[in-house]
Amino acid sequence: EFRRVLFRSREKEVLAVLASGATNTAIAARMGISEKTVRNHVSALLNKLEASNRAHLVAIARDCGFSGSE
Repeated sequence: EFRRVLFRSREKEVLAVLASGATNTAIAARMGISEKTVRNHVSALLNKLEASNRAHLVAIARDCGFSGSE
């Protein structure tokens, strides 16, 4: 069961691209931001969604409707 989580718009964008299995480098290039910024967003998402690792975060994203094709 998931709790209600508020995302910043960039976090939602990162989560959508992350759901496709993209690397931080690919996410940064696609979004026009630095890899460090991507890492910061991924870290925030891991905490907000209480994911144990990146694979768990992708699974949660897909369960929440992020298909990876956004």
